Amino acid sequence: MASVASAIRTKITAANVTNVTTKVYRDVAPDDTAMPFITFMSDLSRAPELEGDGIVMARRQMLRVDLWQKLKDENVAIVEQVLAAVDGADLTGVDKTVFNCRVTDIQRLVDLEDGVCHHALTLEVVHT
Repeated sequence: MASVASAIRTKITAANVTNVTTKVYRDVAPDDTAMPFITFMSDLSRAPELEGDGIVMARRQMLRVDLWQKLKDENVAIVEQVLAAVDGADLTGVDKTVFNCRVTDIQRLVDLEDGVCHHALTLEVVHT
């Protein structure tokens, strides 16, 4: 069985995102990775979502998926492909019962000095 984070990575790589393909890394990409690429972080937080009789029956786990592109080559279609891959994704093969996977926020951040465009997608996954 896979973790939630592994299932998210699988969904992104299976989407064959333009010019990203399999350049999807947990936490940080290798220094020599050419842009565009994707990093993801899991377990930013976990909170009880559903409780009954004092027992937590579901948890809300926050994750973040980050798309990194050269500012001069920014392609918003890539952001849409990543969004389509993870928003509402069916995370089969996960070691938990997943009730919901939703993108709750997308932020566009620009580093003019380094010429980098960063799109940060916040995901909320509700699971057992």
